[in-house]
Amino acid sequence: MGELAAASKVHVMVSYWWSRGDSLANHQLGQILSRAAGVGEVDLTDSQSLDRALRIAVTDPAVLGELEAWWQMVETRRAGNGTRNPGLGLDQSIRYLTDRLDAAAITPEVLGECRRQVAAVDLTIMSAKNLPELAHPDAEMLDLLGRYLEARSRVLALA
Repeated sequence: MGELAAASKVHVMVSYWWSRGDSLANHQLGQILSRAAGVGEVDLTDSQSLDRALRIAVTDPAVLGELEAWWQMVETRRAGNGTRNPGLGLDQSIRYLTDRLDAAAITPEVLGECRRQVAAVDLTIMSAKNLPELAHPDAEMLDLLGRYLEARSRVLALA
């Protein structure tokens, strides 16, 4: 594999595993990028900021090696499971459900939307059950899951 192809592959793989939302791994990525010459400050919550930093970082062979080791470590840590951290969208799903459930009238269409949302969130949680975020949840994740179960129960009670 040529130098450019290797840099391109690392860039893509780091971007992919960053987007899975593994907080601990992304913290480590931030440390790698902060040590890279010429990268400057990186906002790990912004995909464009990460992309700019990676374009610079992959040009340094030493940093390229660190980044390759990083994405391989994340892939191993997550057992190849590409499911996003369910906590990243859970708050939005909870708000979506509660907003619709707290509306004056719950039409069959609204109930159908809520059931589809519950099914999608349930699927995400099930596919992520062995990931670090759910295998060893922190207080924030436990709070989100509790709030989700409450909203989910409200939807299922309307059956």
